[in-house]
Amino acid sequence: MSSLALAAGSWVATAPSVQVAMVDRPTRSALLVPPSPELARGQAIGQVSWRFQPPTGGEVDAWLCHVAGCVPLPGPRGQTAALKGMPADSPLHFQFTLRGHGQRVMTLQGLQVIVNHDHKRYR
Repeated sequence: MSSLALAAGSWVATAPSVQVAMVDRPTRSALLVPPSPELARGQAIGQVSWRFQPPTGGEVDAWLCHVAGCVPLPGPRGQTAALKGMPADSPLHFQFTLRGHGQRVMTLQGLQVIVNHDHKRYR
């Protein structure tokens, strides 16, 4: 194994803006993946930071998803250790729904994750 694969580190990924239109049907972002497959191969997620920008006054329900499942997000930015131990080279994506039936279609921008990882075993 190369020293790159054994070193702790992080990767950053962004996704294009998404339009959220429904309360009961989630909108999924593009996949968020490491910029280089070797960067996180054999690594486990430690912590993930996220952010997205809703329009002023817009409220959505949001989740950050990994192949193992989705984690509810309490707001448009934050950090979570809920994916700790999952493979760090697996793609992530956001999922959004409108929070209430009276809301109009909205565009979410600035979708980004920062995945901190290390060489610990997967859970």
